[in-house]
Amino acid sequence: MSISYNMDGLELVITAGVSDEKLGKRRWTQVAASYMGWTCSELEPLAGLKAVLDCFLRGRLASGEPGIILGTEHDGLLVTVRQKDKIQFLQVCRVARGGTQAERFLSFFEASRLTIAVSKALQALAPKTIWGADDSISPPQAKA
Repeated sequence: MSISYNMDGLELVITAGVSDEKLGKRRWTQVAASYMGWTCSELEPLAGLKAVLDCFLRGRLASGEPGIILGTEHDGLLVTVRQKDKIQFLQVCRVARGGTQAERFLSFFEASRLTIAVSKALQALAPKTIWGADDSISPPQAKA
């Protein structure tokens, strides 16, 4: 099974499956994600991206100087809030070697859509209980 998302700068593929091993079946999930070319397939970068999106959607992200969400100010992703025609946008810049490589302006709708995709990736990273023949803990027994 596979879920893919490629919009608003986020490339996300979540693949899940079951491998049949000698000692029992094992479920597995793999998350491959990048935002504007910056790899974010692990908990820390995905959580940072989700936190920035949540703050923007709640109006708690300050305007002005760009803040770092992933990497450094010379190689990473920077965000700030910009306003045009009384509408706020989340500006995301991908910088490399100190220069801007790519830039996006996200509306509230686009940020909301991106939040849902990032949340799905975070859910896929959550550990799952797997019952198999080699597990030292048995599944809960039904009460009679």
